[in-house]
Amino acid sequence: MGIHRVFGGVVALVTAVLWASAVAAQGGAACAVEAIPEDELASAAVGLTRQELDALYGPGIAAQTGWLYQFAGFEMTLANCDLILAIDAEGEFADFESARELVRTLLPEDAVHAGTWGFGTLQSAPQDADEWVSGQLAARYRLLGEPRTGSVLVLYTYDGDAYDPGSVIRVEIRPAVIPR
Repeated sequence: MGIHRVFGGVVALVTAVLWASAVAAQGGAACAVEAIPEDELASAAVGLTRQELDALYGPGIAAQTGWLYQFAGFEMTLANCDLILAIDAEGEFADFESARELVRTLLPEDAVHAGTWGFGTLQSAPQDADEWVSGQLAARYRLLGEPRTGSVLVLYTYDGDAYDPGSVIRVEIRPAVIPR
């Protein structure tokens, strides 16, 4: 057996594994529905299906972790039911209040702020968190058959440390799962 044949087989195997991983990340996961539900959800992003996001913002880019949408100052990835925002550390959403305002624009219109807290250690980057609650979002998840509530955890991650938090660089918007 020649080296080209062995190398070609390895390349084919790696390609197949990567393709399967991308397919698994994009389909067959939580909140992966093909139809746009007919309900009362008024949201710019949170709780929307990939098809609804595509209709609003143009086709997303298939990524290993989900579907990527690019905007000025941030990128948004739909990963199952979660939204992950990668924030430009030099951009307009890099400070906490601006990042929080951005998140508010992505939540359902009926979302109510339920609380804020901060956590972290002196050795790690600090994190802040918000909780929002939406009745429309809870109704959407019931319609989709998703075991989720209308509660959403928003986690802000900074690039600094406890003494100098720096800029917000990542925001995770995670709808709460109903425990089984």
